Amino acid sequence: MIFMSELILVFDIGTTGARTIIFNNEGKILVKEYKEYPYIRQPPGISEQNPMLWWNTIKETCNKVVKNKNININNVIGICATFHRATTTIIDKDGNILHPALTWMDEREVSDLKEFQKEGGLRRAIPKLLWLKNNKPDLFKKAWKIIQPDSFIYYKLCGKIITDPSNGIYGILDMNTLKWDEKLAEAFEIPIDLWPEIDKSGTIIGELTDEAKKELGLNKKLPIVLGGGDQQCSALGLGVINTNQVKITTGTGTFVDFVVDKPKEVAGDFPLFSLPHVVEDKWVLEGAIPGTGAALKWFKDNFSQLQIIESEKKNIDVYEILSSEAESIPIGSEGLLFIPLYIFRKGTIHGLSFNHTRAHFVRAIMESAALSAQMYLSLIEGIAGYKSTEVRVDGGAINSPLWCQIFADVLKKKILIPEVKDGAALGASILGFYGCKYYNSINDAVNNMVHFIETKEPIKENNKIYKKLIRVFMPTLLEILNKKRVTGNL
Repeated sequence: MIFMSELILVFDIGTTGARTIIFNNEGKILVKEYKEYPYIRQPPGISEQNPMLWWNTIKETCNKVVKNKNININNVIGICATFHRATTTIIDKDGNILHPALTWMDEREVSDLKEFQKEGGLRRAIPKLLWLKNNKPDLFKKAWKIIQPDSFIYYKLCGKIITDPSNGIYGILDMNTLKWDEKLAEAFEIPIDLWPEIDKSGTIIGELTDEAKKELGLNKKLPIVLGGGDQQCSALGLGVINTNQVKITTGTGTFVDFVVDKPKEVAGDFPLFSLPHVVEDKWVLEGAIPGTGAALKWFKDNFSQLQIIESEKKNIDVYEILSSEAESIPIGSEGLLFIPLYIFRKGTIHGLSFNHTRAHFVRAIMESAALSAQMYLSLIEGIAGYKSTEVRVDGGAINSPLWCQIFADVLKKKILIPEVKDGAALGASILGFYGCKYYNSINDAVNNMVHFIETKEPIKENNKIYKKLIRVFMPTLLEILNKKRVTGNL
């Protein structure tokens, strides 16, 4: 059967892999291809990626998608994309990459987080550029443009070096005008003309070049619609576009995003940031704990060889097996507490005893994601002055009914589970249909394309137990975060 409707082609460039997805005008995924990037072992504190890795992975997955016999590729009306944020490097006038991109997980530029917060947000591109400028001065002198994943992919697609505010906020963006700030450019001595052009998400920025069309396996030139950062696109893909709506994404890390009307002043021991939404005139308050989802992958890769073999024999997802194991463990993992600060090399296990099993570890990791979300949501609701009653979730955790229930019980809120778990990609498809004038407004697109299939209600008795863990988790995480690291490079 060939699906007959207008389609949008979406590229989702993540931290650990990339996917190409084709959506129809009802928000349904018709075909999807995903590929993880090859794992490259790097020294502690260093996380680099060659930008060509993103482009080559997109080419490979796109060529597979367009050959699918269930779709008519001629029905694709445009291309849009969503990206992991803050990963940064420089290119010369010929488009040559001068240095591997420093990812958002790279620690070399970490100095004083609060100092950068004073500038109005987590401007993680700036210290990365300063590291390049100070340590690779000959290369930096050749720099023509600063690129992040979005601006590099747009360059490959249509020849334009361009970004949007949801990605530009990690550079020298003025939070009032959403344009580049000359004062910040002068303060950090990073010339303003190095930065990409900036425009609004949902805007057509150009047309697929002949070369890109050929490399992607497409048969016609298509309009390129400006997408946005993964978490803001995820919020859009969950229909979180109105003030006081909230979503949680469980991917490499756990991200909490709460919609507000304007930037909010944030302060305190935990990093919370005001970021532009991909929806015009809206912002999000965002808190994140990197590594919660990646921790489960780490556990799977290193301590679940028998389960991996079993999953291959039975042709089921290994994470289903891990989730089933965790179901046998009581709420609270019998005192085992996992602190997911692995990105800082401060990941910590508390309360370990001889009665704990590998299943306890799986459940403790799952609970750490929900506890992280609860910590940030309580802080954000305090700043916003509004207590939400429901939370929309996407990402890998929603594949596990147990994990969804853990979120409901820890947060003590109704959890809405979407039909499409790839919320960021769905958000990009909404921008694509809107930019190509298929829908007259973002609201129209959301009403027609965002669907929920299930809810999880909190279980009162479970929440009573989790309240005890909540009181321990937040102060413990803060204490470890602020302490000097005692593992890794001594």
